[in-house]
Amino acid sequence: MQEMLITGRGGEGVVLASQLLADTFARAGFWVQSFPEFKAERRGAQISAFLRWDDEPVRRRYKVRECDVLVSISPSPPPARTVATLRPGGLLLVNRETRFPHHGDWHVAHVPGSAIARRHGILSAEGRPMGNIAVLGAAVSLLLPDGLEFLEQAIRNRMGPKLAEPNIVAAREGYHRCARQHTVAADTLYEPEPAVARPPLPVFSASIMDTRVNDTGSWSLERPALLEACNVCGLCALFCPEGAMRRVDGVMEIDFGHCKGCGICEDVCPVKNAIVMEEVPV
Repeated sequence: MQEMLITGRGGEGVVLASQLLADTFARAGFWVQSFPEFKAERRGAQISAFLRWDDEPVRRRYKVRECDVLVSISPSPPPARTVATLRPGGLLLVNRETRFPHHGDWHVAHVPGSAIARRHGILSAEGRPMGNIAVLGAAVSLLLPDGLEFLEQAIRNRMGPKLAEPNIVAAREGYHRCARQHTVAADTLYEPEPAVARPPLPVFSASIMDTRVNDTGSWSLERPALLEACNVCGLCALFCPEGAMRRVDGVMEIDFGHCKGCGICEDVCPVKNAIVMEEVPV
């Protein structure tokens, strides 16, 4: 049995990707299992989906703890602690235009999924490129070389004609543009981050994760910028899921260490052009 972990952020199509890939493997004659993992947040937060496939019925019913294949839908690098779930000899597939400059006891492949999506006009409601389908094309080229037709059938079955055609084109391009990497001398070892000391949990905790020690700012692809039109009403701070915005001495401040770039502040702001989302500087 093969086990896959698909990661990304809420709004990038991680769950849809796992469902389409499960459909693809099923059409190829495999027994499959696919399900997502959601936490308290959605858009912008880290999301995982799990996929298993085998020639025999899949009887495991728990989340994938160690995987043979790790697929990163997001264009930002996957956290090292997530890469650590890859079994030795496994495969890491990343959404990048350039090579992944790290190595480990696993293989690496990359595909410019976001660039492909942008070129074909496959964008989210916020105008961000949805590279998930192009990344799926790459995954099929690596894991099921004769399965591109099955992926196209899965896309047509899930999407209407208007959405299916550009996504099928993106899947085909991702299939053909996927590149396997070879380790070079400049590559560095991708090691897990050092453990962070956590504060004591309350007696009736609803979660084992606390944003005070969870560096949600590292998730950000975009971040809010406050403009002169801001009248310091504080509504953005009220709706911020990370508590990353606050009013101090008559001005609004943003804690970029915990801002995950979800864009909710821009949506709820009652003042036109007071908050705009900008790309995080590399």
